Amino acid sequence: MKKILKLTVISLLLFSFFVPYTAFAEVSGTDAEWQDIELSEEEFNAILENNPDNDITPYTSGLITSYVISIGKSGSNLIIAGKTNCTISVVKCGFTKVTIQQRKNSSSSWSNYKSYTDLYADSRVYNLSKTLTVPSGYQYRVTCTHYAKKNIFSTESINNTSNTVTF
Repeated sequence: MKKILKLTVISLLLFSFFVPYTAFAEVSGTDAEWQDIELSEEEFNAILENNPDNDITPYTSGLITSYVISIGKSGSNLIIAGKTNCTISVVKCGFTKVTIQQRKNSSSSWSNYKSYTDLYADSRVYNLSKTLTVPSGYQYRVTCTHYAKKNIFSTESINNTSNTVTF
């Protein structure tokens, strides 16, 4: 009887590793609302050009072939644009964490304003285009972690920081 019980428990544990799960984006921080937006290719590329310092990396050797994160503004809205490109062999590509940070114009320390996690797709490319209404009188930037997963044993993460915008 003990042997059957042990085999049952081991079988259930092994089976649990193969059960697919769905990840949902987690939001932390203030009650500001983060919205998906549709940007034309020209608008998307114009925002990405705001931050040439962290642009495409031509000599990567891992799962992520290129990455960029950048912000722009439109009225009182912060526009966030980012891209993670991965090799053809990946099964998951995107961002594990995106954090909007703010500071007073005269201050030198950044504080987290809003954070989002698990923003990725089951493909080799992930484009991020979001908007957020933010209060004026602050500088804003975005920090993120680009992510790629080939299999359970092969993943890659790259930390990145956007340009700064003043409201």
